[in-house]
Amino acid sequence: MNIIRLLIGVLVAVIVGVALIPLYVLLDLRSGGSGWGLCADGFGRCRTSYFSGFELVAALLLVMLALVLAIGGLVRLLRFLRKRSSGSLVG
Repeated sequence: MNIIRLLIGVLVAVIVGVALIPLYVLLDLRSGGSGWGLCADGFGRCRTSYFSGFELVAALLLVMLALVLAIGGLVRLLRFLRKRSSGSLVG
């Protein structure tokens, strides 16, 4: 059961990391970078479609949704194992 708790903690940390990706992209653009490929020539000459930002947000949201669903599954598994080990599997 401790491994499941550890996995839940790792997934929570990954969700926080994924949520911080837009901040890192903006910090990279601010320092003259390409924004992790979003603006190849830097922010001053950025020529992207209207959908580049939305594609990035959609991908991040899908990843976060998958991670949240994985955490939900692990929490259910943890509850099932806890009930099973206590001997009260009824109901």
